[in-house]
Amino acid sequence: MTWRQWLNSALKRSYGIFGEGVEYSFLHVDNKVAYIRVNYADKDTLASSISTYISTEDLIGAPLAVTILQESSNLERLEITDDDRIWLKRAVEEDKEDGACI
Repeated sequence: MTWRQWLNSALKRSYGIFGEGVEYSFLHVDNKVAYIRVNYADKDTLASSISTYISTEDLIGAPLAVTILQESSNLERLEITDDDRIWLKRAVEEDKEDGACI
């Protein structure tokens, strides 16, 4: 099961068609840790879906639950390891470019 499959299942089960409409993107995925970007208006929807959803055994052979480790409205405030600096730098630059276009 991929991160995207798990999140889509969590959103659909918690909020139905409205949950399926939540837009998110992955900043970085490293095995058991995923950094996800979501619109501020949808952050509570995504957070509650993640917090309350436990996948069924049908999907991967064992139940799977996910925990939110950190939340930030500013990418530069994320607590990361040295190995994560490259992708974070790229994400911050893209964020600034997107902000300049508005």
